[in-house]
This record gives sequence, C-alpha cells and structure tokens, in this order.
Amino acid sequence: MDGCDNKPMLMKYRLLCRRGFALCLALLLAGVCSPLRADIYNGERLNIDGDARVKLIAIDELPLDTGTKLPELNYSETILGLWATWQQSESIRYKAWIKTGFRNYATHKELNRYHFVDEFIFHQLSVEYSNLFDGFVDVSVGRFPLYYGHGLLILESSPLDAERSYGFNGIKTRFKFEGFHVDLIGIYSPDDDPLLINDKHKQLKLLESDEEGFVAYMSNQSQPWLPKDLYYMYKHEEPRFGRGDVYFHTLGFIVEESLNDAFTAYWELATQRGHRSGGGDTRGWLSDINFTYTWQQLAWRPEVFVSNYYLSGDDPATQTEEGWHGLWSRWPQYSYLLVWQFIPKIGEWSNLNWSRIGARIYPNTGSSLEFSFGPVRAPEKGPGGGNDRGDLLILLYKHQFDEKLSVALRSEFLKSGDYHPEVGNLSWETRVDFKYRF
Repeated sequence: MDGCDNKPMLMKYRLLCRRGFALCLALLLAGVCSPLRADIYNGERLNIDGDARVKLIAIDELPLDTGTKLPELNYSETILGLWATWQQSESIRYKAWIKTGFRNYATHKELNRYHFVDEFIFHQLSVEYSNLFDGFVDVSVGRFPLYYGHGLLILESSPLDAERSYGFNGIKTRFKFEGFHVDLIGIYSPDDDPLLINDKHKQLKLLESDEEGFVAYMSNQSQPWLPKDLYYMYKHEEPRFGRGDVYFHTLGFIVEESLNDAFTAYWELATQRGHRSGGGDTRGWLSDINFTYTWQQLAWRPEVFVSNYYLSGDDPATQTEEGWHGLWSRWPQYSYLLVWQFIPKIGEWSNLNWSRIGARIYPNTGSSLEFSFGPVRAPEKGPGGGNDRGDLLILLYKHQFDEKLSVALRSEFLKSGDYHPEVGNLSWETRVDFKYRF
C-alpha cells in the first residue's frame, strides 16, 4: 500500500532527474566543445560573457526554529546570466550583469515562486572611475556586488530572490594607501527594487522592507601593524517580522596569520549594539575562528582544520535583544542545510555555537574533496527546550573540467538534538551544481 502511495512521487522525482540530467548533459557537451569557441564577444573596449547554472536539490524534512519541519523538497533550479563590460577610457568603465532563474518542483509544486521566465534582475549595473586624484581614489556608482572576509556581515542584499542576485545599490569610494586601502560605502536597498523586473502581481520582492546603511572597511595587504581587516557598519531596517524600525552599529576585525608554511590561523570578532524605534536595545556578538594545517609536500596536499562559529542568541527573559543580526549576510554561509532552519526569517543567522573538525584533499589541480563533522549548539534554548541543535556532517566535492565548466556535489546530514521537539531526527540535503561559462 505504501509503495502505491509513493509511486506518483517517485515518477515525479524520476521526471525531475531526467530533465536535470538532460540539462547537465547539454552542459557537459558544451564543455567538451568549449575550446572550439570564444567568448560571446571580446572586443578592444566591449566584452560580453554569460553563464548558466543547473542545480538539482533534494531536502528531507528539516526541523525549523519555529518547532515545525520544512517539508520534503525535490526540485531543480536553472540560473542564466549575461554580463558586459565597456571600457570607455583608461579610467572609466561600465558594467552590467543581468540574471534570471526558474525552478521545477517534483514535490510541493505549490511552493514554487520562480517560474520560467517571470523575473529578471540586475546583479550589477554600475560605472567605475579608477585612479582619480593621481591614483589615490576609485569610485563605483550604481549596483555592484560586495564581498569582504568570509561574507559573514556583508555579501547578500536580496535574500528573497533565491541566490540570483547579491548586488547592492550604492556608492563605493576606495582610498588607496601604501599597503592598505579603505572603502567607504553608502547602501540603499528598497524592498521593491527598480532593477528587479518581474510580474508585479506575484509580489516577488528582494526584501521584507526597505533598508539602508553605511560601511567603512579597511583591508590590509602588507602593513604588519594592522589587522587583516577592520570595519564599522551601520544599518537601518524598516519594520519587518512584526517588529519596528531597528538601527545597528557593528564594529569588528579579522586577523589572519601564517605561523609557518604549514599552519594558518583566522579569527573574525565583531560586536554589535543598536536600538529599536519606540524603545528597546539590541546587542550581539560574532566570533569565527579557524586553524588549518597543510602538508604541502605530500601527494594531494592534505589539510586538516578545526573551527568554531559563534553567534549570540536572544534571551527571552530580558528586555534587550541579545541575538546576533547578520546585517547583509542572509545567504547559506557555511551550511546549505542550517540556513533553512531560520525560516520564516530565512538566512537570519543567530543563536549558534558550531564547532567542527574536517579535512581536505586535492587529487589534482581541478578537484577537491572536503568533509567536516561537529556538534551544533545554541547559546539560548530552542522550541524543544534544550541547547543542542544536533550533529552536522558535510561532504563536498568540486571539479573543474576546464576554464568554462565546473561541478560541485554537496551533501549535509543533521541528527537533531533537544533544541528541536523531535530528538534524533535525521535530516539531509543533497545538491548537484553545474556551472558553465560561455
């Protein structure tokens, strides 16, 4: 009887796999033929490129911070991108990068908000002025991507569009000094962005509400008296998730040291203070520490690493909000499985104390294999009454076929602890991600 009930779902899953296999096969054939063709266009001043990504994703009943479970999901996702660069002069350059994406669900089709082709979004649309004032200043204006450190505070500006765009609307000015530079960035992100082109009645937005902010970020290349990175970030979010306006001030640093040719250490530490309109303070802490040891002289260059990722949680017994707020970092970060747990505040990383040990090998110049395992705890208790989110195992394999075609295979397994109502539940996610660059 159970086999009969599962038959339609199995047929749908097989159909999804066949469609995904056909797309992956097309990408593989394109990769074989890629040496025979050039970029879309590569001129003296104008360059046009494109890429396509095909992802096959399966998720099994993940426990959420709400005390419920994410339903079993099986779907494919296709993301197409086209970008162009126009070099007007030695110091002026224009950039445009537009994307679209769609999904095909084998289960729970009613959850699909991304159909073919109902949305285009500019990941980048900017003009860059370089080496102004005798090479001292660079300026970027428009929409452009930002990535600093491990992306734990600023990387993702549009968490509601399913990884299709990470671009920020703003102005970035870079001051270049000997051995280091300082970026000053003004950001404004409306929830209904004019650079998002879609069928408006579907209410596909980038954010739950408008937000704006300011970033001052110092990156050190060679000065021994400075940390690797030092930053201050201000952010204002308009009302969302049933709460009023909130204003955050975040100060942090990153240190990275190579103690010898084999051993490296990385530590990011940040503190956060703020307040809500109408009363109520916020404060939080972030710490991300990693130690890596590498045997460069051995075959496959094996590495071992240990790490701890800590984000403060909110104590419901106090009036202050102590939970960490990730500012512009609502993306999967270190785990595609854990990022789902924060639903309905998707990607709002907080209340986490995750330690793990892992290893990497590099069988050849185009391949890498990584695994890690460790306990995921929470500073504050969850809906199940405890602090144990569970034990998480991650397996990751990457292969670069050539300069145009690559694939990543990732599996994650979480055995839930008493943070969740159901202890001992085994959840997992598997994804295959093909990427081809034209």
